[in-house]
Amino acid sequence: MARVKYWRRRRDPEFFYVLFIFLIEYLRIFRLECQAGFMLHPFKLNHSMLKNGLVGLVLAISALGSVSYASDIQPAEAQTFPLGASSAAADIRPLTEFVRTLKTFSADFVQQQVNVRGQKQPASSGHFVLARPGRFFWAYEKPYVQKLIANEGVLWVYDPDLAQVTRSPLADNRGAPIGIFLGNQPLQEAFDVSSIGKNDGLNWYSLKDRSAKSDFNQVQIGMDAKGIKAMVFTDKLDNRTTVQFSQREVNQKVDDSLFQFVPPKGVDVVNSR
Repeated sequence: MARVKYWRRRRDPEFFYVLFIFLIEYLRIFRLECQAGFMLHPFKLNHSMLKNGLVGLVLAISALGSVSYASDIQPAEAQTFPLGASSAAADIRPLTEFVRTLKTFSADFVQQQVNVRGQKQPASSGHFVLARPGRFFWAYEKPYVQKLIANEGVLWVYDPDLAQVTRSPLADNRGAPIGIFLGNQPLQEAFDVSSIGKNDGLNWYSLKDRSAKSDFNQVQIGMDAKGIKAMVFTDKLDNRTTVQFSQREVNQKVDDSLFQFVPPKGVDVVNSR
């Protein structure tokens, strides 16, 4: 289950700056109201008027506290992987054997990006099919449509909304998150693999690119009895991309036509090197 942060006082400078400006503005308005009341009813600026003003001030501060509290609550469905290891590190063989015997892999996915400040981008979802070696079909369906097709060393990226296709060498751009499994070489040859423990029913593994040429500092993979369930990519700026899989099928027959791509008529084709 997702962890919920309990209420705490905010100590960041931006919060106190907003609070200070808010209080100054409130006191200014209260002073004007008092002046207006005094002009209409001289000598009637009594205890009741001051009490009402102070009560309003306390309610205003409480409202700001409520905003701080609400911003610190994560919705239950917004689960973040991994949640932190809850058991000792284990053997890496479940992952390495899964990859070694992997022929095809297909699933639905939900992808979420979170920047270094903890700000979440809108989640995207779709479907993918992987066939080793060197072929995949990765289709974003919501909130936008985009297709990535890899075959014969070429990566095609098709954006229907832009009427544009980008063609680039696959070796220079692995494209979709699942692209790290395209090759037939053992996983340990390309990555430094380690087990980082178990949590939420998943065994977690850490992968670090041995060549140091990757855009990611680390890839974390969560597995259950059926195989890969989640992946977390952390880039060199500490931004994080989480991908969760459902409706998984492993080593089943796939439609080879998905990997064949011909740019539609009328679209712009951009060759990237």
